Amino acid sequence: MSRWWPVPAAYAVALLLFLAAYSNSLRNAFHFDDSHLIVENLHIRDIRNIPRFFTDARTFSSLETNAVYRPVVSTTLALDQLIGGGLNPVPFHITQLILLAAVGAGLFLLLLSLFRTTDADARWPFWAALFAATLFSVHTGNTETANYISARSELLSSLGVLGAFLLYLYVPGTRRFHLYLLPVVFGALAKPSAVLFAPLFLAYKLLFEEQLSLKDVVSRSARPRVLRALFTSAPAFILGIVLYLFVAAMSAPGQTYGGGSRLTYFITQTWIWLRYVRLFFIPTGLTADTDLGLFSTWNDVRILAGLALLGVSLAALWRASEQPLLRPTAFGIAWFWIALIPTSSIFPLAEVTNDHRVFFPFIGLAMALVGWIFARGQAWASHSAERRAVLPRVAWTLASLLLVAHAGGTFLRNRVWRTDETLWADVLKKSPRNGRGLMNYGLSQMRAGRLQAAQNLFLRAQQLTPNYPFLEINLGAVSGALGDTTAAEQHFLRAVSLDPRLAPAHREYGRWLIDQGRSPEAIQQLEQSIALASGDVDSRRMLMSLAAARGDSERLRTLATETLRIAQTDSIARAYADGRIPFAPAGSDGHAWLTLGFALTGQNRHADAAQAYRAVLASDSTDADAWNNLGWSLAKLGFYDDAVRAFDAALRHRPGYDLARNNRKWAEGEVSRARFMHALARQRAGDYGEAILRYRELLAQYPGWAAAHFNLGFALMSLGSCTEAAAEFERTLALQPSFSAAHLHLATCYGRLGRQADASRHRAAYERATGTNKTTPGP
Repeated sequence: MSRWWPVPAAYAVALLLFLAAYSNSLRNAFHFDDSHLIVENLHIRDIRNIPRFFTDARTFSSLETNAVYRPVVSTTLALDQLIGGGLNPVPFHITQLILLAAVGAGLFLLLLSLFRTTDADARWPFWAALFAATLFSVHTGNTETANYISARSELLSSLGVLGAFLLYLYVPGTRRFHLYLLPVVFGALAKPSAVLFAPLFLAYKLLFEEQLSLKDVVSRSARPRVLRALFTSAPAFILGIVLYLFVAAMSAPGQTYGGGSRLTYFITQTWIWLRYVRLFFIPTGLTADTDLGLFSTWNDVRILAGLALLGVSLAALWRASEQPLLRPTAFGIAWFWIALIPTSSIFPLAEVTNDHRVFFPFIGLAMALVGWIFARGQAWASHSAERRAVLPRVAWTLASLLLVAHAGGTFLRNRVWRTDETLWADVLKKSPRNGRGLMNYGLSQMRAGRLQAAQNLFLRAQQLTPNYPFLEINLGAVSGALGDTTAAEQHFLRAVSLDPRLAPAHREYGRWLIDQGRSPEAIQQLEQSIALASGDVDSRRMLMSLAAARGDSERLRTLATETLRIAQTDSIARAYADGRIPFAPAGSDGHAWLTLGFALTGQNRHADAAQAYRAVLASDSTDADAWNNLGWSLAKLGFYDDAVRAFDAALRHRPGYDLARNNRKWAEGEVSRARFMHALARQRAGDYGEAILRYRELLAQYPGWAAAHFNLGFALMSLGSCTEAAAEFERTLALQPSFSAAHLHLATCYGRLGRQADASRHRAAYERATGTNKTTPGP
């Protein structure tokens, strides 16, 4: 009686091992690119956007530079978001594991077919294929793909390639009209590397269908069979070219992969080849972000090591292709090197290596390794019956040890991906000179309230990456949190100047400006952010909140409608569109709203407080306390003109309201200061024309403001208008003789105008003054 249970038992054991290996990964956080692909991307929050994913690459990310055309990835993320009811990482990780298991199953079926084409004992192809698929699925090196949601493109594109092979091998009817190529289309819409099915398919045809070795391929006698393989694989190449060009054309205009010189990138990749092979056999030193840079010279022994690996691989491929039993190994070697072409050849990317890039090439290495073990085991056992009897026990023992070791390594590596703090602490341990790693670990410290530690990490990162706009954003945020407003603004402005098209730079500067009571300037930054990234949910919500605080119902309705066009499920936009405030007190009467407003004011949530006070006034427009508190909230936001009108309303309904009168007086004085700060901000941003206009408006109302005259002079001098600038600096000194910087700039202006005597006189005055009065030369 034959035993039926070993096969289903083997399937069950493989599945249980896989589930155990990843059992602690489901609650791991979002990381790295997940921020702009998932967390900040409004487009994936509504499955009705799925058709747009296939027509507009800008829906892929909230960053313009990352807006590549990968609609299948966005579709799966939108479905995960729907299932989880928001940004719950569990459904996202479940999908990752389902896709990884599907890739493993596809690899099993592919290898089962390949091993059955050899002259092996009929019992062994099943076990060898299952071992290879399980090894790949629990391989510690693949944790970098399984845990990183943004790397889902690797899973989906690999599934497309395997799916095409499986249709071709198991459903012969799909060959007639080349329907087996449909999974390639699916995979390419997740990541263009799926088009590599074409060269892989050609390799398969040469090795297995035509039964050719590499030596045969280059011989004249095999030319008809080589041409036949080329002809029958031509549709795959044609489709691959079309898909590659289509995906490239559909990507957003501002999208970029970064990278530099092709030559320096290539010579660096020679070492990366060796690193990737080492990670397959010894998966230690895995890191989410490396500190390895580009090689600058050919005189590096690591380059020779990589080229030696290539030579050894080609020799192994040549030898393996000559033996039918080793052709799966030859195919695996070819797969590995073909799969490296998009990321590890002459196509430069921003990072020289990423450990999630090995996922697709590792399919080839798993195939090659197990194919070789399979062939060697068959050859060893063929010498005697005793060896054939002992082989299963040896194979099961070694296979079990290897699989359990990898599953354990995967379980431990999953812990590293648990939080941002654990992940980036590991990056710094493995890649201590990684500026981005220092920055991201600093972010984890800032979120934990360890502000000084965060700033120190950011400053260390700045020494390694001095022109990194995201670092400047974070330096601005931590400086602001530590109370250094001057440094904070300088960092935000530098972030904007380093990359004016970087939406987060404008968004975070806008957020900081709101906290500083400069909301009119913040609105400009936030508007710029959503112009660059329409799916930037935070910018949209801040703009809606400010519009609601001001009572600007037309602008609020426009913003809410635009937001709902992107994501109809956005509850905040829906509330505003329906004329509701997206939060409410326990009660519904005016007193409850007033109490809530007081609480929000105490929390410095002035935009929300203003909305609460407006809710009070909606039920009783004569409530002087509500008008006064509304005025206070608007003034704290920087809407001083609106605040003055609110205080006027309070006084109109309660003429003897001294608190409202004092608040009005304070707000009226702040109007001019706010206008001055707005002009100064435009000046620092290089918009001298706008700054000059605003300074002149201020001076028409306040002609004795020395600092305004000085800044106007500086802006005019920056534009080369030295005659007008000199007049303003003279007025500055007439109003404030101790303003030493005015002497310095007068010396510059008079020097340019050819008035050397006046220039010398003012320079001497500046040098005398700065001995006791250090004044910053510029505004």
